[in-house]
Amino acid sequence: MAVSEYVDGSGASWLSGEMTTHPRYRIITIACAAIAASAMSMASAAADAAGPISTLDLTVSSGEQPKPDAQQITLTCDPAGGTHEKSEAACAALDGVNGSFGDLTADPTVVCVQIYDPVTVTANGTWRGTPVQWQRTFANSCALHAGTAGIF
Repeated sequence: MAVSEYVDGSGASWLSGEMTTHPRYRIITIACAAIAASAMSMASAAADAAGPISTLDLTVSSGEQPKPDAQQITLTCDPAGGTHEKSEAACAALDGVNGSFGDLTADPTVVCVQIYDPVTVTANGTWRGTPVQWQRTFANSCALHAGTAGIF
């Protein structure tokens, strides 16, 4: 059986029934693969630079203990979202204290009445990859809003 070669218009050729590719097409294929791998690497690096997404489940309960039927919302940051009505402002407030709820300071311009009607809040989830588990009871809802920068 004689070896015959057939070359079509694309530059591909068949020798003895096996397809071989013209060298310039091999180079183009390798270059495309390298570009695709580089693009994927840059996209991954950009995602890593932004940091992990922060997701927090926030609850508000009347009384001195959290309750199973507490009002619950979800706050996501990086990018801001979730079911929180003011997620951008809440994320900015947490950004200012590096996600540490205990470092939030009370707004000194807010004056609350001295009536004890306790409200307990919790925050559970992650802040930029770090686990968060926080709970605090405030004297009343005014003290809650003044002391948590609008996060709850």
